[in-house]
Amino acid sequence: DLLNSIAFTIVSNDLFLPWAKFEVGGYTYHKDRGYIFEQQLNENTEYILDKTIGDYRKAEHAALIPMLFLTPSIINDARRLIISPQGVSYMMMAPVGQTHPNAVEADAVDFGWMFAGQDAGNLRFLTALRMNATYPYILPTVHLPSKPEVEVMDAGFIDNYGVISATRFVQVFQDWIRENTSGVVLLQISSSEKLEQVTPSGGQGIIESLINPIGIAGKMLVRQEFEHDNTLGFIYDILGKDHFDVIRFMYRPSQANKLQASISFHITEREKEDVLSAIQLEENQASLRQLIQLISPTLKQNAAQRHLDE
Repeated sequence: DLLNSIAFTIVSNDLFLPWAKFEVGGYTYHKDRGYIFEQQLNENTEYILDKTIGDYRKAEHAALIPMLFLTPSIINDARRLIISPQGVSYMMMAPVGQTHPNAVEADAVDFGWMFAGQDAGNLRFLTALRMNATYPYILPTVHLPSKPEVEVMDAGFIDNYGVISATRFVQVFQDWIRENTSGVVLLQISSSEKLEQVTPSGGQGIIESLINPIGIAGKMLVRQEFEHDNTLGFIYDILGKDHFDVIRFMYRPSQANKLQASISFHITEREKEDVLSAIQLEENQASLRQLIQLISPTLKQNAAQRHLDE
């Protein structure tokens, strides 16, 4: 249970023993609930993720494993911090910025470039994962060794579904994609329904009516979905509707009174069963069939090519 160890550390370490330290990769750090979270996650995943970012560089470069971008949000200026074993400066702004520098601002920072002098590739992969999913207050925000100091938090603050990063990648490499592939499939896994019921606003008291305008901040993720759909529309325009597909898999609780998954480090046995059985939902089975249909020709073609090469 990830929550128990974090709660214990808040009381025993963060409040009363904040000077405890540990060493990893030749560097010394203060112990806090973030460290305890990583240790527990490491144990839960049987230490398979106990690597540095740099450990994945060669395998990614040789296309033995997919490229992975982790994009925590920079609190200082609301940019994305893109963590990757590879150099990803091309992800820092829209391609038009290369030819028209004053047309657009850089909306992201290449972690490897920014912290090249601080041994960026030595970053623990578990730490990068935590930076990417730092629940406010439950886990501490991360302070990075720069001047001025950069503070980062959960990627969901800016790009909860990773659509901005995915579409930027397609935009940058669109010419190569057209020449060397049959198209792009964007696979999205969501913890909630795409369209939710509208919450009624009638019958509010005086206090509720005063506070209600602030409630729009709580709809940040919904607002992101609308903006992401608009961005996906641009990708359809760039590649053509016959060369771009969006396939969604979603989670639906078995309890009718729940709309989405619990956002918690502790989930019940029923919730675990719901997650495991979600693939059997009719909508997800339809998405699975669509995915297989789209990638099957490519798989067969690759198998045939390997046979010819042999």
